[in-house]
Amino acid sequence: MRWAQVSVVTTHEGADLIGNILMELGAAGTEIDDPSLVNAYIDAGLWDYTDLPRAEDTETVTVRAYLPEDARLEESLLTLAARIEGLRLTDAPIGAGTVSHTFVADEDWAETWKAYIHTEKIGRRIVVRPTWEEYTAQGDEIVIDLDPGAAFGTGAHATTAMCLRWLEHIVCPGMRVYDVGCGSGILAIAASKLGAGEVIAMDYDPVAVAVAEENIRQNGVTNVVTCQSDLLAVCEGLAQAELITANIIADIIIRLFSQLDRNLAPGGVFLASGIISDRIADVERAAQENGFTVLDMTCEKEWAAMIIRRTSDMIS
Repeated sequence: MRWAQVSVVTTHEGADLIGNILMELGAAGTEIDDPSLVNAYIDAGLWDYTDLPRAEDTETVTVRAYLPEDARLEESLLTLAARIEGLRLTDAPIGAGTVSHTFVADEDWAETWKAYIHTEKIGRRIVVRPTWEEYTAQGDEIVIDLDPGAAFGTGAHATTAMCLRWLEHIVCPGMRVYDVGCGSGILAIAASKLGAGEVIAMDYDPVAVAVAEENIRQNGVTNVVTCQSDLLAVCEGLAQAELITANIIADIIIRLFSQLDRNLAPGGVFLASGIISDRIADVERAAQENGFTVLDMTCEKEWAAMIIRRTSDMIS
């Protein structure tokens, strides 16, 4: 079998969104061609890069992945194009979003990728285990079973890892949780295994919903976690949540503030991640304008995760 190397031209902030789609279409992993990294190496004086010209355009990155050349490939490419257009309609910062593909020599990319993905402990208790590895929980550890080839969000990315670490501190027994833009469902599953009493995972992308539902079933938490199509709009008329998580992008997080007040219970916490470093000030400003305050923040690489609460809750 040959493999199609699929390339999508996007932006730094759009790279995770595009990677999400490619993983859900069956890619075993993604690689990112980022010209700003080459410039950083040149500036650092690393000899391997001294003969390379500095990149002029450092805002454009290319995300690549490998899909099998089988009966599903044409449909996968059409789905990719349609979902990129869907992101564009939501004003997601994906840049050009152009798609191209070439065919490469026969190689089992999925099996090759497995050599680089292993069981990983994130935080004090959470262990993320790829489905092909064996692992027995130690002490009070909780194990989340996920196949990186099935969906984006295994805990390896900084935005997801920061959220998982925060969940260990925030989730209380019986807590009601809304996971907005759930992707693989990893945060919803973690919240349920940490003791949440009811979790609603939601994503506007029906493919992500299907992937999350399978992961929820595989982890045996269907009695706690349900999955819905759409974002916070599906929670209208439901009880408010003590915790709302959103590991998306800054632009969507900013738009969520207009709905947050009626969906977050008094004293509740909004855990927002997927915020690239140069958008931190924008999110802080939007929080303040909508009556919320950023209480705490963790940063890893070029990403930030924020703990946000109503300003009035802090005063009272």
